Amino acid sequence: MWLRGERAGLGPFSGDLVDQYWRWEQDPAVLVGYGRQTPDSLDNRREGYQHQARGTDDQLRFTVYDLTSDTPTPVGTTSVLIDHHVRTGEFIIQLGENGNRGKGIGTEATWLTLDYAFHITNLACVYLSVLAPNMGAIRAYEKAGFRKIGERRNSGYWLGQRVNEVLMDAIPEDFTGTSVVRNIVSQSL
Repeated sequence: MWLRGERAGLGPFSGDLVDQYWRWEQDPAVLVGYGRQTPDSLDNRREGYQHQARGTDDQLRFTVYDLTSDTPTPVGTTSVLIDHHVRTGEFIIQLGENGNRGKGIGTEATWLTLDYAFHITNLACVYLSVLAPNMGAIRAYEKAGFRKIGERRNSGYWLGQRVNEVLMDAIPEDFTGTSVVRNIVSQSL
């Protein structure tokens, strides 16, 4: 595990977990949250992992671990797709099975991913879009440090209805509180 918070940790994106990643991605709540209308095949997901594993210069990809029990358990993934020309990145998170949502794990995993993006990858801005009815996700993103910056109208679907996307971003200047990355670095000096 690379970064640890109280409830969540971030570890490597792993080929050993591709089948689990695929199961999480097929969860109806994840499909609706992403606005996807079709499931993906396991073979296609395995092939997609191979592509993702080769393209690590333009992405941060982490496995999210639940640290609330005795044994850290993989429960989701976070990603930042990087545009190196302007030092920005698009944030994506998925948490599997409903039992892993609403416990603060996603919020803390988002916070840890921003910490890494700002203090190791040195990004100037991390942004995301979320479907407007997904209020739980919006609240979690705000707790983790994202701010609403606008809406894209009629740009997604939620349970068969056309909806807006909320646009959010985070910048290093707004990243307040204790940095896990800074603590790790200062302890090693």
